Amino acid sequence: MIIPNENMKSKLAFLSPVVPYGVFESWEDLNPRLYHAVHIYWLKFYGMWFNDFSPKSIKFWVQMMYTLIVLWLVCFFPGTGEVVYLLRRRENIGDVAEGLYLFLSEMYTYFKVAVFWLNRNKVIELLKYLHCEEFKPKEPEHRDMIIKSIKSARFVMTYYSTMCVGAVSVGIIMPLTENFDILPTNVEYPFFNVYQTPAYEAVYIHHVIGQIEILAFNLRNFEVLADRQRKRDVAENKYIEEYKPQYYVRSVLKDCIVHHNCIIRYVSMIESAFSLASALQFMLSVMVLCLIGIQFLSIENPSSHPMQIAWMGIYLTCMLIEVFILCWFGDELIWKSMDLAKAAFEGPWMNSDRKSNMFIIIFLERCKRPMRLTAGKIFTLSLDTYTVLINWSYKAFAVMRNMKK
Repeated sequence: MIIPNENMKSKLAFLSPVVPYGVFESWEDLNPRLYHAVHIYWLKFYGMWFNDFSPKSIKFWVQMMYTLIVLWLVCFFPGTGEVVYLLRRRENIGDVAEGLYLFLSEMYTYFKVAVFWLNRNKVIELLKYLHCEEFKPKEPEHRDMIIKSIKSARFVMTYYSTMCVGAVSVGIIMPLTENFDILPTNVEYPFFNVYQTPAYEAVYIHHVIGQIEILAFNLRNFEVLADRQRKRDVAENKYIEEYKPQYYVRSVLKDCIVHHNCIIRYVSMIESAFSLASALQFMLSVMVLCLIGIQFLSIENPSSHPMQIAWMGIYLTCMLIEVFILCWFGDELIWKSMDLAKAAFEGPWMNSDRKSNMFIIIFLERCKRPMRLTAGKIFTLSLDTYTVLINWSYKAFAVMRNMKK
């Protein structure tokens, strides 16, 4: 991801109110907002972010009206048309598949938005928890790890958003290439003919992965960190002669255990806030993917409808990537947490005394159970689950293809 230099930032500073935080602002303080700024920017753009204004303020009602307009134009109005279309074409499996894949994907999007609003307090708590002391960088190496994690999180969201905008753009252009014989979505309404005129869960996971990398570094180098802490105390006149080197080693190991507990708690907070929405997304994704396959087969003479093929191909890609992002970072969380035990064993524990090594043994016992995120306590977010999901989608596609024949 490209970061503007200081000269460019000064020239474009007037755009800072309308771009995500961190584009022109300094990254020196490593503000946790840098992780989720792009995500929240798009939620605010579409009026889906929480309304924090007082009901007595005009801004509260302006945002409320904007949100209602977006929901009407994007959710209720097309959703009603899609339901009517499905009811009128229910005898034809091809027409049902054509209308149902978009309807189902929209439905779980609305459900995720509803869960997001209902879990407002949990989401706000997650954002606040990012600022806890245990997650702040304490060593120069920690800063490099956090910057790398922030760049990766912003990259994923920025380019996935770009792909989604591209998919929607192709859908908008498609009727122009088909002589307005089709619409981007299949809708019908009871009282008029539409064919006649007129008619944002991974950031948080990514932050956890970054914190696990910092913790693994601390475990592998706890002797070095203990020496740095002793030197800082000497420089700040806090050093006490009675404190032996092992005192600082134990202090670092205690901090590692506390850091680990904070990460575990943060993972449980993420699961509590987004587990239900992820479960529904996984289940409906199976149906949506197989219905897109049925829709591909329903297109007669594909060479005459290149834009329709492109639209469905991009839409399918977006659906696959959306689920893949969750599973990929869920898988990374599992492997990174399993690596913590290895990191602790690779540390210089042989040079430590028996009491210090007890801290490492306690930590190793805690690491026997790797951290993982689940969707509704049913699916574990991992690449294995992603493979199973694709397999189920293909099986459902094969069944529906036989029904169509």
